[in-house]
Amino acid sequence: MGSSFERFGSWVGQLATSAATNEDPDPAFREFHQAIRLKPKDPEGYYKRGLAYLKAEKNKQAVQDFDQAILLKPEYAQAYLQRGIARTQLKNYPEAVRDFDQSILHQPNEAEAYWRRAMAYVEYGQDQQALRDADRAIQLKPKEANGYLARGLALVNMGEYGKAIQDLDRAIGAGPNFAEAYYKRGAVNAFILGKYELAVQDLDQAIRIQPRAAKFYILRGNAFLHLRQYEEALRDSNQAVSLQPSDPEAFLARGVLHRKMQQPDKAIQDFDKAIALQPDFAEAFSSRGEVYSALLNQHQRGIQDLNRALELRPDLIEAYFQRGMAYRLAGQLQTAILDFYQVIQRDPDFPGGYQERGEAYLQLGQLDRAPWDFNHVVQIRSHDPYSYFDRGRVYLELKQFDKAIWDFNEAIQFKPHFADAFLQRALAHCQLNNHGQAGADLDAAEKLAKGSYPGQKPLLTERTELLEKIAHARDVLAKTVAK
Repeated sequence: MGSSFERFGSWVGQLATSAATNEDPDPAFREFHQAIRLKPKDPEGYYKRGLAYLKAEKNKQAVQDFDQAILLKPEYAQAYLQRGIARTQLKNYPEAVRDFDQSILHQPNEAEAYWRRAMAYVEYGQDQQALRDADRAIQLKPKEANGYLARGLALVNMGEYGKAIQDLDRAIGAGPNFAEAYYKRGAVNAFILGKYELAVQDLDQAIRIQPRAAKFYILRGNAFLHLRQYEEALRDSNQAVSLQPSDPEAFLARGVLHRKMQQPDKAIQDFDKAIALQPDFAEAFSSRGEVYSALLNQHQRGIQDLNRALELRPDLIEAYFQRGMAYRLAGQLQTAILDFYQVIQRDPDFPGGYQERGEAYLQLGQLDRAPWDFNHVVQIRSHDPYSYFDRGRVYLELKQFDKAIWDFNEAIQFKPHFADAFLQRALAHCQLNNHGQAGADLDAAEKLAKGSYPGQKPLLTERTELLEKIAHARDVLAKTVAK
């Protein structure tokens, strides 16, 4: 009996010690601390303080209190549920799922446990399980928005975007002031469907409902960036930083905007800040490396950052791509090709890997290898004028002039005011002694370069470099005709 009593006493002592060590000095929690001191074996005291910590986003402390509540009351379904929420906030998804399992075991008709478990499954790629749980949550509470949100996110991961949007619509219908649903639908519209105007509309609604949520401004700023509305994008990025000055994601987003606006110094300042806040932030190292190389021509400095990004995240495709670009710009073409190979292996549907590897082959004079890569670009982006334009340049180098002309025709069909394509097609016609067509194409290219082509949008300035190339091509054509 003495031994048993000793173990019990030790257990109570551990509770008392835990209660003291988990006391946050913030006066807002003082009453909770006092309640636990008075009743150290009451699970409700730990549970209520855990809820307070969770609301204050002190998730690690919340987990500790829910631990104690469950230790005192092992069948405490709500404590498992709330600990799962805290672990989700800490991105500890497998442990969160186990907590939701226990919550469901003790309360099998609790819809929230199902949709929260679905959300956790979504975060680490268990989409079929997420669908199953979301369906159960909807069955239990068909008028509750979160079940539809969870199912919509699982469908996004599965590539069923139309069905996903329908579920996100249902989530908003069930909860017209559900800011997170607007945010997620905006993210799908922006990042996946490329419908940036719709994304902005969704994020306007999310911000109306929760005007102090920094992530909403970050995403809307990204949508404005794709719409080339740079002032609006910068305004949103500044607001995100103001709301969350300790959030590295906010500085990363603003840095990317400064990079797009050709402001390398400001971009690097933001990436520096993001890295200072989160020293293992691979994306920030990758973005900073790209700026050093592409905008400041400091290729080795950029490669150092990109190396660090890949040390931190060996699966970061963007870092392989940007390092390949840096190597290519530095003239280290064979090394660049190795990085572009990594890009292609990891994402065969990304055209940039083929594009840049093909360019590297061209620079190396390996003309037999380049067409294969540019063919892949055309297959992936069959409606992109630049895909045909780039392959046409390869055929021009290979002296396959008919194929080159066909590609330049396609490029011009998709982009009727494509001055460079007219110039390149003129060069191909010239080689085939199609002097009339070559002259007509040079005339069109010159008008476009000066901004005087019928129906063309006004140019801010004439394209001087292109006009010089056109003048040189006219000289070549004149000599050919004279022979």
